[in-house]
Amino acid sequence: MIGVAGGMGRRDDPERETLAQRVANTRARQAGQQPAPAVEVEPNEERPPPPVKHAWYDGPRGRQAVLLLAWRNIQGRYDGRICVAVPDDGGWAIVEMWVDGAMLSPA
Repeated sequence: MIGVAGGMGRRDDPERETLAQRVANTRARQAGQQPAPAVEVEPNEERPPPPVKHAWYDGPRGRQAVLLLAWRNIQGRYDGRICVAVPDDGGWAIVEMWVDGAMLSPA
């Protein structure tokens, strides 16, 4: 296999772990435990991808990357439902909210 930047591998590589598996195995090794064996997961081609899009939100904390989950039209004005990471006590929190469409731009 040809190496590529960022530790990315081919999707058809049977030795490839998902990000969740890599995190779990790293935590297991740090705790002195044996990592779990890789599990092959077949892609589900019958289900369409969710209608989530990356976007920019110009809000009170400046410009932030968000996930745009949905649109709604209220009396001719569009609002976008977004998920955004915000600082929280000791870490981060994910906030879901409706914002004016004028505050959003394509990523």
